[in-house]
Amino acid sequence: MEQSTLALIIIGIIIVMYIGEVFSVAVTSLIGMFALVYTNVLSFNDAFACMVSTPALLTIGMIIVADAILESGVGNEIGVMLTKVVGHREKLFVIVVFLSAALISAFANNSAVVALYMPFIASIASVSNGHITKKNTYMPLAMGSLVGGTGTLAGCTAPLLANEVLQYTGVETMNFFSTAPIAIIMTLAVAASFWFFLYDYMKKSFDFEEVAETNKKMPEGEINKRNAIISITVFLACIVLFMIRPFGWDIGFIAVSGALVLVITGCVDGKRAMRDMQWSAILVLGAALAMAKGFVSSGAGEKVIQFLMNNFSNIVTNPVALVTIFLITGFVLSQFMSNGSLVSMLAAIGVPLALQIGCNPMPVALACVYGCSLAMATPVATTSITIVQVAGYRFKDYLRIGGIVGLIGVISSWLSIVLIYGLL
Repeated sequence: MEQSTLALIIIGIIIVMYIGEVFSVAVTSLIGMFALVYTNVLSFNDAFACMVSTPALLTIGMIIVADAILESGVGNEIGVMLTKVVGHREKLFVIVVFLSAALISAFANNSAVVALYMPFIASIASVSNGHITKKNTYMPLAMGSLVGGTGTLAGCTAPLLANEVLQYTGVETMNFFSTAPIAIIMTLAVAASFWFFLYDYMKKSFDFEEVAETNKKMPEGEINKRNAIISITVFLACIVLFMIRPFGWDIGFIAVSGALVLVITGCVDGKRAMRDMQWSAILVLGAALAMAKGFVSSGAGEKVIQFLMNNFSNIVTNPVALVTIFLITGFVLSQFMSNGSLVSMLAAIGVPLALQIGCNPMPVALACVYGCSLAMATPVATTSITIVQVAGYRFKDYLRIGGIVGLIGVISSWLSIVLIYGLL
């Protein structure tokens, strides 16, 4: 049996197991990864390299940085101050988090933005007496980072990869803010949805208990000044380094380096930090990346795309149909496949196809970008959405809320592309 077919069968079974909640998300993800290794679809080295990949190291490093901020006592103080600003109105807080994360992610790595926000949200939740919760805030945070990350060429890799395809095809390329109008419309559409109905539906759906903090925080009002200064300095240094990436440093390397500084200076107990680490989320992240790598390297992703193109090419006769097909295809496949690899493959097919039927390839390239950037309906869709699993989300929670937000994003981005480029 071809490796691509084996990969498709294994991923299909894993999807059924996720939906049926046969095991926990972590166990199911590991089963999928090991199945790919046992069937030689993915090598052992490639699979386990994902466990120490950039996203995994970023998550581990920033959890330790968050621990230091919370343990110094400054986390509680920040939480108290922010709570005074927004009060105990969780809906308003969710909207603020969503919009601010979207704005910052337009200029910084979206996974890093999520990792940086989480300790402050945890601080606010810890001093709000249950009025503000991590479970109702972490997922909107991740979603804000995903939709906002498409706002410029610096936010995430999807626009850059699609732009590369446009460039080597020899047609007009994107400028820094080409994607901004669509990202703004999509962000406002999702924010409005949270305000008018989605927050209430989310709050009702998340019927599980709030995950308690394992961190030993200092009593409220007591701050260890030395540790507070060091931890905040390291935190801010990580933000700056994430943005400028000196010497080509990897963001995972930066995060772990910051964590190491905090352990060496005694701001964090290294042994306890490792003991209290959210290893379940790290395992899910690593296994998800391994499955995505197997899906791509086996040729399964390309096989699915070719199948869709072979069977639906007869309806691709105008720009609107082309935009619709690539937008939906990207959205569906990105739930289980690395969006970087996917956007490259889709754009490599869609841009030449647009030129072949005599239409502007830019809207098609943008459809590929936005379809692949709305991966939020499964816990393994993308790094940003996997990181927040520490709040205790189940597969059905991602499917319910992420599915709705994803569909809102697909509809709003489709309307934006069609209207901005006058395709109707």
